[in-house]
Amino acid sequence: MMASEKVDIRYAFKVLFLCLASVNLGHTFDFLWLGLLFAIYFVVIGVLNATRRREFAKRPRYNKILAYGAIVPLALFWVMTPSVENGVSPYLIFLPGIYLLYLAALQERSRGNGGFEVFVAFDGVGALLFGMYMVPHGWGFVGLVGFLLALCAYSRRGTAPYKYGLFLLVIAALGAISYGGWQYWKTQRYRYGAKMAEDYYQRERMMGFDPVAALGSFGSNYNSRYNSQVVLRVWDKRPSRYFKAASYEKYVAGIWKLPTSYAKKLYPAYYQVDYAVFETADSLTIGSTAAGQSREVEQIWVQSTLNNFGFVFAPYGAVGFAAKDVDSLTYYSGGMVQGLNSNGKRSDWHYFKCKPVSVEDAPDACRMPDSLLTPSEGDLMVGERYLSLIDTVIAAMQLRDTVSADSAAVSKTGLASMALAKSMPDSLVLQKMLAYYLTNFTYSLTVPGISRWGGAKNEPLAIFWREKQGFCEYYATLSTLVLRRLGIPARYVTGFANPEVIEGLPYSIFRRKHSHAWVEAYVDNRWVIFDPTPPILPQFAESPSWWSVKWEGVRGRLARVMHALKEGEWRRVVDNWQNQSTALLESPILYTVLAILIVGFAGRKIYIAYKLNSKSHAFVSARSLEWEKKLDRAERNLTRVGLRREPGETVGKFAERCRIAISRLAENQTPLKKIQKASNALAVLNDYEKERWTK
Repeated sequence: MMASEKVDIRYAFKVLFLCLASVNLGHTFDFLWLGLLFAIYFVVIGVLNATRRREFAKRPRYNKILAYGAIVPLALFWVMTPSVENGVSPYLIFLPGIYLLYLAALQERSRGNGGFEVFVAFDGVGALLFGMYMVPHGWGFVGLVGFLLALCAYSRRGTAPYKYGLFLLVIAALGAISYGGWQYWKTQRYRYGAKMAEDYYQRERMMGFDPVAALGSFGSNYNSRYNSQVVLRVWDKRPSRYFKAASYEKYVAGIWKLPTSYAKKLYPAYYQVDYAVFETADSLTIGSTAAGQSREVEQIWVQSTLNNFGFVFAPYGAVGFAAKDVDSLTYYSGGMVQGLNSNGKRSDWHYFKCKPVSVEDAPDACRMPDSLLTPSEGDLMVGERYLSLIDTVIAAMQLRDTVSADSAAVSKTGLASMALAKSMPDSLVLQKMLAYYLTNFTYSLTVPGISRWGGAKNEPLAIFWREKQGFCEYYATLSTLVLRRLGIPARYVTGFANPEVIEGLPYSIFRRKHSHAWVEAYVDNRWVIFDPTPPILPQFAESPSWWSVKWEGVRGRLARVMHALKEGEWRRVVDNWQNQSTALLESPILYTVLAILIVGFAGRKIYIAYKLNSKSHAFVSARSLEWEKKLDRAERNLTRVGLRREPGETVGKFAERCRIAISRLAENQTPLKKIQKASNALAVLNDYEKERWTK
């Protein structure tokens, strides 16, 4: 008796589980008809197995050619599907799910004869998981039921019913605990809400880069527990020292405000798949200058992990930018770029920089148009309330020979109408300011008295000047106003400085503690970087741990992989492959080659069968063939009277059993003709036994 299926309630659970996985996958990806076909197939196979109509030995053998061959049509189906903008194609999830269902069907069809139960379970659970991707509303419960059925179906046979009850009780208890915890959180969330909101505020945004920047806002970047958090990854092993974000124009009561007028509106010059490319000057980012001189342009990817408030963080001299889901960018004089607000709170972008042709060309690898470099009236704005303090600073630093009464000349708007006259070159002014800071000021993450001295919140610069210590924002703010008072156009700039370059990482990083403020000054008809902040003391410059560096490398490379998937460049290759595949499918050459291969394969099969048949007859004598025919004829005659040779029974044993049985045929009123044929057949068997050892 051949082995057959052992059917119990667990088998019914398995069939239901496979049906749910099929229907759920089909419904999720709008191929419900295909899911129903798989479900019907599993039901039919289950009924055949459960009714013992298919013994294991009689089931079709598992065919690996069918399993591997299904990859080809699925791959062609993927190639023929259209590209998906701004995301991952759902077919990357749907096609593997369908393939797993197909493998589960093949394994279940041949289970016990080449198919394995463990693969049915694995493929079914995998298909159920793929079906949970973007599952329609309300269908999550179907997936949960499917998992429960799988657990019951593939549990150990003979499990006591009370254990199933205990399992359900554990599931119910865990669900109750989760629900209770959620309800508790809902009732207590206001208790911890303020603290968590502040923590979230500090963790999820880059402080100091708002359109309106408060003096001292960088303090959270240095003093919070997130000061070592990576906020920018720049995929350049030799990045610039300064990455500019914003340059501010007006300073009032401790607040810096962005300029109100821009130099140019940038529109897409061309597209790189999903990314629009914006050029500061025509044809700069495609390899040549406006004058026609050939330039080598390098494209650098920047990833922001936090809210960047629409600013494009980029180094000085960037000649173009590439951004996703952005239709325009606003370019301000000096290099500030805005317009990523529509790209979400967290964003990524590219910037383009020109490689210098020679050493002499390095300072000006790609010359910006003068219209983008010219200072504006706002670069000389100084509030009336600060004139007295600024004049005191100028006198202390000895930045001019005499101080006139020009400070009394103030416009109706509250701004200085004219700058103080100076008798020294602009470059010397910068040198003397820097020397004074280095001699008389110290770097500090706090400004003593800024929060407890009367009137400190309204006059933070006065406190800073009195205490002679503070951090970058105070140095940059005071220096900007001093330079403006001396008639030198200047801007307060925020961004990042001194990137962290770690050997072994293909990119450089900026952490929160790398946020910085400095000054842009228009000296000798060009904008220069003036950083008045004294060097940071060693205790403020902590090195990251070995583990944090390794973990950051893993996260950075993973971010690069995800960027490659989302960027869309790979789709250009797929689209090209799709076009070539379509052209190939329409070409008669393909079908000619396929016909030749099929004919060749069939001819080889026929040739091999012929050779095997020839070999099988080459070593068999004519006498042996004659006896094979006699034995076959004799066994057929004995079969007519109910005598059959059992598998493995020798001719001699069979002849002895037939001799006894034939002697009793007359008693059973068997026709004489059948008895005579059986006797003749027995004689053939006896002759075979006598002569089989003779040549």
